[in-house]
Amino acid sequence: MNYKYEIVNYDKNIPAKIRYLDLSSDTYKTELHWHREPEIVYVIEGSAECPQNGETVIVSSGNFIFFNSEDVHLVRPVNGTTVKLVCIQLSFEYMRFFCKPIDSIVFNVENKPEAKPEITKVLQDISKIDIEDDEYSTLLHISYINKIYYLLMKYCICFRRASNATIVPKRDFSYAKTAIAYINENFKREIPLDEISSVVNLSPSYFSKYFKSATRVSFSEYLANLRLENAIQDMLTKNSTVSAAAFENGFANVKSFITQCKKIYNCTPAQYKKRLLNR
Repeated sequence: MNYKYEIVNYDKNIPAKIRYLDLSSDTYKTELHWHREPEIVYVIEGSAECPQNGETVIVSSGNFIFFNSEDVHLVRPVNGTTVKLVCIQLSFEYMRFFCKPIDSIVFNVENKPEAKPEITKVLQDISKIDIEDDEYSTLLHISYINKIYYLLMKYCICFRRASNATIVPKRDFSYAKTAIAYINENFKREIPLDEISSVVNLSPSYFSKYFKSATRVSFSEYLANLRLENAIQDMLTKNSTVSAAAFENGFANVKSFITQCKKIYNCTPAQYKKRLLNR
């Protein structure tokens, strides 16, 4: 079965996609995702919790995290906080002009002292660009993004198939990746454990242990949290009623929606919606 990656659309003038985000833990999403493009996330203010291929790191203000192509990841504020970020998704097609075998490489940024401080400095400069009042800010973006490409390709390239250079993940995340894609596409209906385990050709008992080991959360918890956040978003953006939001996002009944909301946010969905609207 095939699953879609997140599709990244680039600004026609800049060889990368740059987003400035201001996130609150009250509204963060739990959907793990991946895309073909490498991504850099720089924290301007606050701290971000970043699950990556089953491991979670906290990235504080003034630091960044690098996601290689198809890394399963998520960036969210530390619980109870807000965080300001710059997210930069890089272009393989652009890099191919300078590095033909780009599809066969990964970037090892953490272990490259020659490059990491320089990349951090460039990201700091990008974070300070006034995109609203400077009509020529695109020129700065282009120059800084090209500097990042230069540093990555000069210092951080590792070939996937080179035995002495391959970055080996701490655990096999391939089954979880397939399972997460399936859950994210089908969470609005019932997904029995037998069904999701058969998708990855594992026994139900082994899948349960594996999924929690890989993602740090059980299958049922991941599914419930995913339904909760999408139901809350429907109440906020579509003005859905509690019952409509519950049934349209896979909850068996309204009571289970309310119970999950109280478990996560210590209040009912209606109370939580009111809290968010009054922020």
